[in-house]
Formats: sequence, C-alpha cells, structure tokens
Amino acid sequence: MKKNWIVLMMTMLPLLLTACDYSKQEDRSGWFYFIFVKPIDMFLHGLGKLFNDNYGLAIIMIVLTIRLILMPFMLIQVKNMHLIREKTKIVQPQIDNIKQRVRDAQTQEEKREANRDLMTTYKRYDINPIKSVIGCLPILIQLPILFGLIVTLKFPSSGGIDQFPHFLWFNLTKPDLWMSLIAAAIYFIQPLVNAMHYPKNQRKTYYVMMILSPIFITYISLHSAAALGLYWTFSGLFLILQMHFAHSYYSKQAKQEALKLADSLN
Repeated sequence: MKKNWIVLMMTMLPLLLTACDYSKQEDRSGWFYFIFVKPIDMFLHGLGKLFNDNYGLAIIMIVLTIRLILMPFMLIQVKNMHLIREKTKIVQPQIDNIKQRVRDAQTQEEKREANRDLMTTYKRYDINPIKSVIGCLPILIQLPILFGLIVTLKFPSSGGIDQFPHFLWFNLTKPDLWMSLIAAAIYFIQPLVNAMHYPKNQRKTYYVMMILSPIFITYISLHSAAALGLYWTFSGLFLILQMHFAHSYYSKQAKQEALKLADSLN
C-alpha cells in the first residue's frame, strides 16, 4: 500500500512549484528548467502547431503520449499484484509455517535458515513481494513531467498557448472553476474504481485518496492554468479505463494460474 501514499504525495508535491517564478526571461535557467520545463514547452508548441493552434488538443495528446509510455509498467504492476495475491492464497500455509519458524528461532543461525527457506519459497512460486516495487516506477517518471508541465503552463513562452488560449468554454491559461471541479470529480472516482479490485481490508488508503486527492487537485487547479485541470481530467479518465480493464483481465488470469498451482501441489 506504500505505492498509494506515493500517489497521494505526487498529487500534493506540485504545491511546492507555486514558489517557482519563471515570469522573467532572465530567470529561465538552471538544470530543472532546461531538463524538464524547456523540452515540455517545445513539445507543447510543436503539438499546438500540428493541431492548427489548438492547444487543448495538444495537452490531450501529451496525456495520451505519457500514458501510453507508462502503460507497460502499470500493466506489469497490476499483473504481478494479482498473481502474487492468488498464488499466496494457495501456499499461505507453507509461508505461515516458515514465518512461525522465524519467530520461534532460538539462535541467529536458525533465524537465518528460516529466512532463507522463506525466500526460497517465494522464489519457487514466483511470489516475491519485492516485485510490487515496479509499481512505483510510473509514479516517479511522472513527477518531473508533471512539474515541468505546471511550470510551462504557469509561465508559457510567447507565440504559443498564450496567443491561442481558448478551448471549449474556457481559457487554457487562466483558472476555471468548472474544469477544476471536473478534474476533482474524476480523481474522486479513480481511487474508487481501483479500490473495487482490492480486498476490503486493503481499501483504506484508496478511501483516504478519494477525499484528499480531489481537495488538492481543486486547490492546485484553481491556482494554476485551466490547462492543468484539462491534463488531470483526461489523465484520470485514461487511468480509470486502463486500470479497470487491466484489473479485470489479470484477475481472471491470476485465478487460472492459481488453480494450476493448486492442482500441481495436490
């Protein structure tokens, strides 16, 4: 569940960028600006020109690009989570016995031997919990991209979104209440959809995220360009669809693998 707290932290961290000031040309320097902000600014400009100065579509395309790049990592994480969960149910008695040996060990040698047996059991059934760490990778990749996008939208370079800011009913470069509320609603639903695929005793973090994420997203969106709310809205919609179908598919696959494992042990 540590990954879920990292997601929440990722939502909160953009608050730190409110202190960044790139409003003046001479301030647009430093490693963060040239590594993260400048490339995203150039990418946004390029997509804007590609879509006939429609920067709303350009932001949606940035969302799709990022989500498609991260999709393999997120699918692997979902697959591993379901496989580990279902296989663990089958071999839980073995694992519990070994853990009991660890607790009952009288000497360090006995404890080390029991821990080795535990690692061997995890390896034998391919249920090593360390595999879940890969689920943090997409989040860590998103952080600098999100930060760079916030700065790009807050301090846009001339000749782009600042000259063609209109999309649907709102101005992309100014805060918009409705866009902020829509983004918040999406991130209220997203943890709920995810929670449906977890056991009830593992849903607490998602319920907390259902409350806190919309609050932070609303606050940040109302203090940033509406383009950020647009980004979060489509990113959240993509995540809802992706995670729902991924959980549904890999849950069935994991149960089939668990049945094969159970048959092999009988």
